This record gives sequence, structure tokens and C-alpha cells, in this order.
Amino acid sequence: MNTGNHRGWDGNTLKWIALLSMLIDHIGVIYLSYGSHALLSVYSFSRYIGRLSFPLFCFLLVEGFYHTGNLRKYVQRMLGFAFLAEIPYDLAIYGKIVKLDGQNVLFTFVIGLLVMWMLTKVELWSIPMYGIVLFGCAAAYLLRVDYSWYGILLIVVFYVFHDQKTKRNLAAAVLLFWQPASLVALLCIQWYNGEQGRGNRTVFYWFYPVHLLILYALQYILMPARMGF
Repeated sequence: MNTGNHRGWDGNTLKWIALLSMLIDHIGVIYLSYGSHALLSVYSFSRYIGRLSFPLFCFLLVEGFYHTGNLRKYVQRMLGFAFLAEIPYDLAIYGKIVKLDGQNVLFTFVIGLLVMWMLTKVELWSIPMYGIVLFGCAAAYLLRVDYSWYGILLIVVFYVFHDQKTKRNLAAAVLLFWQPASLVALLCIQWYNGEQGRGNRTVFYWFYPVHLLILYALQYILMPARMGF
């Protein structure tokens, strides 16, 4: 990809594609998963669109890891918003203030960042590396974070093959094959030009809890019967 003339899509563009995909997915989950056959068809379509978001966010997380000037602040910021988003996530997805059966995806990203940090301390493809990846996957599974161990593996793939696009795409495709719509995200990533792009870097962090809270609140207006009123 020719980055000298800024051809292709920058990181900010990929971020907005991921955000919009996630929003469409959550609208489907919250509003369209019940009702007529037509609504269910739209629901299925929204879930297909939503499959783009997670691979894109994983890729952008790895890019952020490689380019951050302060990893500690990066992790602290992600962890802070993970806790901030947990109640909105539980309300929007489960309809409860606290639901320990599943934690929001920002916790997945925190584990992913810590795994990548630990991987910088060991040689690739060594026994310690496999131990770190296994530890990260186990932590994601036991903490019941969104996308569980599978999400950590995808982050590791983008990290390990960061500078090897062909291997990166093949390895990611293997992990994503069970969700074919997710493969479209790899086409978007292929268009990445290596530029971060202009835009507020904290938009994603605020967008995540705020959009969940708004979607939950709108249920009172649009679907009071489902809310028990």
C-alpha cells in the first residue's frame, strides 16, 4: 500500500466503520430480535453487519499498542472505560444492572493489551509465548469477557503477524471462518494505509458506554411492554 500519498483507509476511517457496524449490531440485538418474520430477517442482517466490528477493533487495538507512547496510560484508560461501560452493557444486553455471566468487550481488550505486553518480554514461538497466550485465553474464559478466549487469539494473531500481511490474513481467516461475514473486515484491514488519521482518540471509549445507555433508555419509549411497563 502506498502511504506516501495517503491512499487507502486510515485508522480513523476503520474506527468509524467498526463503530457503525457495532451500533447496527446492537440495534438488532436490542430491538429486532423479537417479533415478525420480517423483523427477524432485519435482525439477521444487522448481525451480519455487526460481524465486521470486532476484528476491526482487534486490529486497531494492536495498532494502538504498537504506536502508543505510554502503554500504562493506554491500559489504564481502557480499564477505566471497561468498568464505566459495564452497567450500560448489562442493562442494554441483559436488562439487568449487574450481570456477571458476561463482561463487556473492553475487558477483552484490556486482557489483550496485557498479553501483548507480556509477549514483548519473550521470544516468539517459544514455550513462554505459548504459556502467555494460554494464560490470556484462560483469563478471558474464566472472567467471561465478550468473545472469550477466541478474542484473545485474534488479538494475538494481529500482533504476531503485524508485519506479515499474508500470514496475518490467512491466520485471521482461519479464526473467523465460522463467521463468514467477519471476513469482510479483513478486506477493510487490507486497505489500511498505516496512517492513524485525524480524529478524537477517545471517541470510541465514550461512544461505547453512551450508545449502550441510549439504546437501553430508548426501550422505555419504543417498547415499554417488553420492559415490563
